[in-house]
Amino acid sequence: MTDYIEPPQDLPLSTKVTGLRKAYETAIGNLDKCRQENAGYATKRSLNSLDQFVYYVPAIREAEKELREQEIEAAANGKPLPDRNAVLRPIEAKVDEYKRMVSALETLVTRARNEYVEGVKAELVPMGLKEAQKAAKAREDWEKAWKAAMEAKAALERHSGLFTWCVSAGDMETHPRYGHSQGDNLEYWELDENGRLTFGASQAMDFLDWVVKVPGLIEPNPNPPVMEEFNDNPEPRHFIARVDGYGDNWEH
Repeated sequence: MTDYIEPPQDLPLSTKVTGLRKAYETAIGNLDKCRQENAGYATKRSLNSLDQFVYYVPAIREAEKELREQEIEAAANGKPLPDRNAVLRPIEAKVDEYKRMVSALETLVTRARNEYVEGVKAELVPMGLKEAQKAAKAREDWEKAWKAAMEAKAALERHSGLFTWCVSAGDMETHPRYGHSQGDNLEYWELDENGRLTFGASQAMDFLDWVVKVPGLIEPNPNPPVMEEFNDNPEPRHFIARVDGYGDNWEH
């Protein structure tokens, strides 16, 4: 930590170092507040018409503008010109005070930061050892969770295969999408209130009509397509000859 690097917020710092961080943050807050409340006394930079940088202090520029108006008014009325020092010196004194205050606050920020950094550095070894132990415990938990997940996945594949064997009346031993390039989609496995595989899940896993041989294991389509009705026994139509040979010769 030769250069200051903000430690992670979840780094388990001691109470002492936490206090040092709070002091550092307070010092930064005081400096920012001073700059915001006294922005008119800070040196600014702008470009003139020749694209050259010009440095100025807004408060002094405003005071000089006001002094110029007073001088014009005095000249117009034949009165003595106002005292330049009386107008500008108080503003210049505030500018100087602002610079000194900012410099002092910046020094406090630097000192607080250095103390904070040194406090963190002093605790890196004990903190690192604690985090190493926590990482070891997390690794054990992760291995257990991974093993349990693999066992659960194997059980899911086994039982879904047995279900497929039942619903296909022995024609298939693994679910339709097993080994498919798009995955097996077993995450869609869902049962309805009657314990049957939902229609949506069956479609997602390719339990199509040619697979399903045993009814009652998969929920029927809740929105079956509307089928056009056909009359299997239409009323016979008779052909009647017409003399002229024109017109519709069929009648019911």
